[in-house]
Amino acid sequence: MLACLAEMYQRRWPDPQRAWSGDGSVKKMSTLTSSNPSIEDRNAGHVSATPTLALGVLLGLVAVLFYSYYNSLSALWLNYWNSPQYSHGYIVPVLALVLLWMRWNPSLSETLNHIATSARWYGAGLLAFGIALRLAVARMGMETPDMLSFIPCLAGILLMAGGWPIFKWGGPVVLYLVFMFPIPHRIQQAILVPLKTFATQCSYYLLQATGFEAYREGNIIFISGIPMGVVDACSGLRMLTVFLALCTAVAMIIDRPLWERIFIVLSALPIAIAVNVLRISSTGIAYHYAGEQSEWVHYVFHDNAGLMMMPLAMLFLYLEITVIGMIFLDKDPNLSETSGQGTGKRTASKKMSTKQEQNTR
Repeated sequence: MLACLAEMYQRRWPDPQRAWSGDGSVKKMSTLTSSNPSIEDRNAGHVSATPTLALGVLLGLVAVLFYSYYNSLSALWLNYWNSPQYSHGYIVPVLALVLLWMRWNPSLSETLNHIATSARWYGAGLLAFGIALRLAVARMGMETPDMLSFIPCLAGILLMAGGWPIFKWGGPVVLYLVFMFPIPHRIQQAILVPLKTFATQCSYYLLQATGFEAYREGNIIFISGIPMGVVDACSGLRMLTVFLALCTAVAMIIDRPLWERIFIVLSALPIAIAVNVLRISSTGIAYHYAGEQSEWVHYVFHDNAGLMMMPLAMLFLYLEITVIGMIFLDKDPNLSETSGQGTGKRTASKKMSTKQEQNTR
C-alpha cells in the first residue's frame, strides 16, 4: 500500500487549471509535455520521484518486513545462533553491512529519481512470491523454509522501491543473507554423512602415508591402538559453511573476472575438507605421542582446533588467489594502445613512401 501511494504521488499529473493561460486560451499539449519532465519519464516507462521520498518508502517497507518476520527472526536468534553448528550466524549480517558499504557508489542515489516501471512490477512479483511461499510453508509447519522466504520478500522490496541500479547493488548482498539461516534437516543429513565418511577416509590415509600405524572401522580411526571417533561435530560441515560464506564475500568485493570469482567460491569445498583432514590427523598424532588420557591434547586439538583452522583456510585462499593472479595476467591497455600507435605509424610511413615513389615517377 505504501508503494502504491508513493507511485501515485510520484507521477505528479499536471493540474488542469495550469493548462489555461491568463487570457482564457488553452495551452498546447506539446508545451505541457516539454515543460513537465515527469510526463516524459512516464511515457518512457519511468516514474519520477525525489531521492528522499524513494529512500523513505524503501526504508519503511523494509521496517514493515522486519516487523512481520519478527517471530521467525527471533527464533533464529534464540534457537539456532546459540547452537555450535550455527554460531556463525551473528557475523553474517555484519558482513552484509560491510559488503553494502564497500559496494556503494554515490551516483546510485541519483537513480532514485527515475525508477523504471518494469522494476516496480518485477519487484511486486518477487514480493508476492515470497509471501505465497511463506503462507504455504507455514500451513505445512516448515520452520526453515518459512525463514528463507524472507530473502525473496526483501529482494522484491529492494527492486520495487529502489529500481534496477539499487537492486544490482544490494541484490547479491540480500542473497548472501542465506548463510545466516539454518540448513534444512534433510539437506543437512544428506551432506553431513558423506562428508564425515570422506573426512575419516582421508585422515586415515594421511596417517598411514606419514608412517603411523593406523586402521579404520567405520568412522573410528585406531592409531597405535587408541580409538579416535569422527563424530558429527568433526565432519567439517560447520567449517564448510563458514568458509563458504567468507569465500563468497571475498568474491563479491575482489576485482577479478567473473570466472575467477566463481572459482574462488567453488574452491571453498576442497579447502574446507583439506583443513578438516589436517585437524583430524593432527589430533590423532597428538594422541599417539601424548596418550589417550592427555587433557591438554583433548582441549587444544579436539575442542579448539576449529578456531586455529580458519586462519589456515584463509592462508590457502590467499595463496590460491595469488597463484591465479600469477598464471593469468591481466591485459595492459597501455601496451595495446602503444602497439596500435606503432602499427599506425608504420602504416603512415609506408603510405608516405609510396606517395613519394609515385611523385618521383
